[in-house]
Amino acid sequence: MDYIATEQSTRHAKEVEENIDREGAAFTTSVREDPDAVYLAYILDQPLTREEKKEFLRKDGDAAIREMDSLAASHGGRGLQMPGLRESDGYTTGWLIDFFSDRAASLAVTGLRGKEMECKPAAAKAVILLRPEGGGGYDGVHFNLSAPEVPISMNPGTDMGKPYFSRRKIDLGNGATPGGLYVEVSSGVNDCKLVFEAEYRDAKGVKKQGVRNGKGEFEVRGIPAQPDQLFVVTLDSVTDCRARSTDGEECPPLPFEKGKYTIY
Repeated sequence: MDYIATEQSTRHAKEVEENIDREGAAFTTSVREDPDAVYLAYILDQPLTREEKKEFLRKDGDAAIREMDSLAASHGGRGLQMPGLRESDGYTTGWLIDFFSDRAASLAVTGLRGKEMECKPAAAKAVILLRPEGGGGYDGVHFNLSAPEVPISMNPGTDMGKPYFSRRKIDLGNGATPGGLYVEVSSGVNDCKLVFEAEYRDAKGVKKQGVRNGKGEFEVRGIPAQPDQLFVVTLDSVTDCRARSTDGEECPPLPFEKGKYTIY
């Protein structure tokens, strides 16, 4: 009788511990913008004045590139990154998302999708593109907001360009090392806000949990289809792509749209 009672008591205590372990959020996340971002496009909410444009066009490319961050800051702008995939909707914003879980039981993040998305035409008035000399892939996933439920792998190798979570997962809990994921998002010619929803699996089945940028949303800026001002900066010069005299050799085709945002 003592043996049976002890076994039942132990089983009950274990069930209580497991239920307590599963209370609350399965994991928490820490989100930060990519600290090593290299910006190859800048969008300005305030266009350059006539005098500012004259001065900007007189600079050589190297001088123009050095002042891009200060120019963006003074004109309500920001930088965008070249995407890790050519199949992108456009230039991107990237975040590093770290996943933490103090659960005793194991679980695995097996999916991530964009949710609660709100988009409107890109509001920027001026666009400055920097011609790249080279680039490489990133470890992580890419989201085109034209297909927000399909994160695409940017990991070099056979998985590149394929749905990331079809072959991968992020293991958490049971003392597992916290998992991290680089997430870049492109919104094409729109400005968008969204949150992510993670799918995870544990011994009780498949569940979902939201991933927010702090307490807010992820904000993604796009490039307008027909910007009021468009400049291309090379190492040698700055070209005004909206000037009537431009021959178009340095300038990308307009309107900007999926597959036509690059200046290769």
